[in-house]
Amino acid sequence: MEEKYKCVLSVRVAKELVAKDFKLVDIEPSRRYRGKLVFVFLNTPELDGELARFERKE
Repeated sequence: MEEKYKCVLSVRVAKELVAKDFKLVDIEPSRRYRGKLVFVFLNTPELDGELARFERKE
């Protein structure tokens, strides 16, 4: 079963996704990394493609 949401830890990536009109659902404190925020996006095939582009960049 495919997940409904994707979490992003990078502020830079989250800003770029918002600028490209991807749906930001929530911002919450990270449970894993103390002092960090998690940006929660609605998971779509387009979002997967865009996140793959970021992975290839870095």
